[in-house]
Amino acid sequence: MSLKNSVRVAAALAALALTPLLAGCGYSGSPPDQQALAFSAASEQPEDYRIGPGDDLSVVLPYNPELNYEGPVGPDSHFTMPVVGIVSTAGKTVPEVEVSISKALTDQHVASNPKVSVSIRHYAQVVYVGGEVKTPGAVALQGKMDPLQAITVAGGMLDTARTGEVVIIRRGADGRPVRRVVDVAALVRDGDPAQQIALKPQDTIFVPKSSVAEVDLWVDQYINKTLPFNRGFSYSVNNNIGNGTTTTTTNP
Repeated sequence: MSLKNSVRVAAALAALALTPLLAGCGYSGSPPDQQALAFSAASEQPEDYRIGPGDDLSVVLPYNPELNYEGPVGPDSHFTMPVVGIVSTAGKTVPEVEVSISKALTDQHVASNPKVSVSIRHYAQVVYVGGEVKTPGAVALQGKMDPLQAITVAGGMLDTARTGEVVIIRRGADGRPVRRVVDVAALVRDGDPAQQIALKPQDTIFVPKSSVAEVDLWVDQYINKTLPFNRGFSYSVNNNIGNGTTTTTTNP
């Protein structure tokens, strides 16, 4: 058997051995229908970013600059602003908070029809990116961030990444994790809008290894590190059927 054919056979055997492992991890093929439905239910949300605890806000009033203010949103989702007082930001978008501040200023007769502009100076809500990326860890969730943007902030994918099966893990309504597989390669190649999933706070984006990388890892773990073979030697077997002998050659 030639070396080329030997490598192909070894890769095929390794892939077969990995199939049940990958299936158990949920990374082979499309996610089950029930998982897709559960993820869809957990994804029901407005598209606009919702201000949350720890976000740092900047409030600017062009015609009343003395009222400009910068500060953080508290753990209770309350934003405390001088003169205005306490403004609840729970579940609100930036435009909704602008309306709340404007109403408070009007109700307290501080300003008549004030023009309020709110921006987020620092995003405290995060998603987690792991797997085959350059800098795995927490990434600030900014605006309408999708998986590709989060992966880009995490330094991009490694060469060993499986770009067609990136997994988003999200907590469902019952607290259990649900997942969605995203084809980031299709998003980059074709601009497929179905792959542009809006992320939510605390989502986990996991980039698995490519099939080739998994085979290499399997061979390294279960053959090179387990069997008493010297990596510096190659083994070939010639079956001489005609004379009924078998010859084994060892090449350094």
